[in-house]
Amino acid sequence: MFLTAANLAHYLLDSGLVDVADIVDGDFKVIEAGQNNRNFKVVVGNNRGKFLKQVQSFQDLHRSSIQREADCYRWAQGFPLWANLMPTLVRYDQSRYCLILELLSASENLREFYNKHREFPESIAGLLGDALSVYHSIKIDLDSTETNLPKLSNKVPWIFTYHKVSYFPANSLSGGAVQFGDVLRSLPTLQTHLERLFDIWRSSDLIHADIKWDNCLIQQVEHEQRLKIIDWELVQMGDVRWDVGSVFQSYLSFWVMCSYRDSSLSTQQLIDDTVANMPKMFASIRAFWNNYRSARNEGSTENDVCLKTCLEFAAVRMLQTAFESLYHCSEMSPHAYALLDLSQQVLRDPTQAAVDLFGLTEDV
Repeated sequence: MFLTAANLAHYLLDSGLVDVADIVDGDFKVIEAGQNNRNFKVVVGNNRGKFLKQVQSFQDLHRSSIQREADCYRWAQGFPLWANLMPTLVRYDQSRYCLILELLSASENLREFYNKHREFPESIAGLLGDALSVYHSIKIDLDSTETNLPKLSNKVPWIFTYHKVSYFPANSLSGGAVQFGDVLRSLPTLQTHLERLFDIWRSSDLIHADIKWDNCLIQQVEHEQRLKIIDWELVQMGDVRWDVGSVFQSYLSFWVMCSYRDSSLSTQQLIDDTVANMPKMFASIRAFWNNYRSARNEGSTENDVCLKTCLEFAAVRMLQTAFESLYHCSEMSPHAYALLDLSQQVLRDPTQAAVDLFGLTEDV
């Protein structure tokens, strides 16, 4: 059974997750929050609720990703610091491929927070740096016979090789996404960078693999701010520099994407606006990087994470953001072109980009 706003109350009653009083007292609300899945926020009163995520279809790919996320939540319970970064798992209904989590009250994702306030507190950036260092530091024995160890892939993200092969059925892409691929295949220098970075990818550590501000929630608990990371569907063995780079690209792409619905802006205007506004983020970027590096003991050979490569991976992740922004576009948008241009700026000279675009003055 697929869940809908209409049948959700009945499902929750049958599952024992709410009772009749919760519904009839008038404090029961269902809010659709779907993107790639069927997502629902169920609010009961002011302080209780559930978040439900169900697959859109019963195709194998969707089944495996949500099953992996459920396994990840269970497995994380053996690592309290990591589990503390996640919402609480209530139940996984395998018959319906439905993940049920405790709803995080008084929370909003970082994109919403930064769009609203246009301030970038160092304290929040530091929390994010600490959070990544927690699960990046987990040591995993892939030969372990633990039954609760999820099946973790170790694939390099598709964007590194998209100039060679498309991983999407032709009829599933918008005209803008098709054009993006054509543009990518017309830039030999960019392709050389992608191939070089593909070759240095290392699948040695646990990574989230889809870090972005939408997947980072800031929660106010009394007088304390807490950070939670959600959407662990793509968790895998991979390169920690991809997650770190994904945070860096979230900063750089913010000024382009916050005006995404403004079709009057040219590509150059978007780039100029980004360059002019990035200094507002420099202290936040430094707080993120310094906290992450300190927590990971970056002075050691074992945990070495090179800033230069993190920034190069950020540039690659920005290409993926450009592609994703074109989902409903009939042609390449100025915003996608701006992201493409900024990505190439970073790849051409990551040392200069560290200073000019990210406010990081240390050697890279």
